Amino acid sequence: MKRPVALLVVCVAMGMAAVIVIGAETPVAAPQEITLPAPVTKGTMSVEEAIAKRRSVRGFQTKALAEQQIGQLLWAAQGITDVATGHRAAPSAMAMYPLAVYVFRADGVFAYEPKGHKLLRLSSQDRRAEVTQQPRGGEAAPVTFVFTGDRSKMGSRMAEMADRFIYLEAGHAAENLALEATALGLATVTQGGINQAAVAKVLDLSATAVVIYAMPVGYPVAR
Repeated sequence: MKRPVALLVVCVAMGMAAVIVIGAETPVAAPQEITLPAPVTKGTMSVEEAIAKRRSVRGFQTKALAEQQIGQLLWAAQGITDVATGHRAAPSAMAMYPLAVYVFRADGVFAYEPKGHKLLRLSSQDRRAEVTQQPRGGEAAPVTFVFTGDRSKMGSRMAEMADRFIYLEAGHAAENLALEATALGLATVTQGGINQAAVAKVLDLSATAVVIYAMPVGYPVAR
């Protein structure tokens, strides 16, 4: 859908003329919120088979992932699995959920919002190349998931253990995502060598937040 530009006539100044054509149109801005398809809770691959087949892969096709696939991966990592309690797919100390998952892809950067199972647009630019400190494989992947943790969400009682619990939780969530990717016929690799300063700037993170993991995901290159 398009919207019309405000009307204006010919404008002449200093011997130059500018004309805005009546009825000209401009595209509407990209959506700022994307509701993801509902997750599937019964797949075709068993947990045991996914564990056996999971491997770190660094060669990816550039083929885009569908919103259903992206949503399924996010749900496996941090999706709400109990609506009544708000509990998520990965265990969290005292159910405080300090993690956040971001999606970097060609059409921008998005934050995953578990409540409502949706993406919130943070940028319309492709910032995937800024995630890792150096080429580590995965540059061709259509999507890179980034995990961050915020110490301020752990509460004063757990302040001394905040970092420990945040990193433990990131491991739980990342493994869930890796197993889901395997079950969907996709590939991924966990990357700790992240350009933390660059990513923190892109995501506009607070001083209490830390960038933990990057996981490029896509179809594996055929061997």
